[in-house]
Amino acid sequence: MNLYVVRHGETIWNKEGRVQGISDIPLTDKGKKEAEQLQKLVSSLNIDIVISSPLSRALDTAKILVNSKLPINIDDRIKERNWGFNEGAKIDEVDSWDCWDIVLNTKVQNIECIQDFMYRVSDFLEDIKIKYKNKNVLVVTHSAVSRVIHYMLEKIPEDFNLSRISIPNLRIIEYKL
Repeated sequence: MNLYVVRHGETIWNKEGRVQGISDIPLTDKGKKEAEQLQKLVSSLNIDIVISSPLSRALDTAKILVNSKLPINIDDRIKERNWGFNEGAKIDEVDSWDCWDIVLNTKVQNIECIQDFMYRVSDFLEDIKIKYKNKNVLVVTHSAVSRVIHYMLEKIPEDFNLSRISIPNLRIIEYKL
């Protein structure tokens, strides 16, 4: 199985450096244009299955990337992590370091704890490995989901703190499973 993971295009909250979480923030014009520019590369990957988060920033990105050539399956398990009371806050004003540490598994400010979040994403990964064993699968999702997928498949970072992983908007990351 070839798994291609793409973080959605830019939103106004990305541009402003805000925590998005499960807030449904739409793409900016720049996010849409950049997704259109990535469309040709995606079409060259011979994608069989497309799976998207239900949040509009991911779903709209998926629609642009496949240009109505494939159906899009929506899966709630790859919705962004719930950042609780921090949603909408400036990223540099939120002390979230401990919230990314798998060992600490901090539960503060109504943030979805990392172990619960990882379980949700792990369940998704195990499911698609079975269902789409010999397929090329495109997953359009969010930063935190992409970090967890990267950690689970690459076992990086070794110190268990997922805040060290940076996933840019509209970067295709390929995994062979």
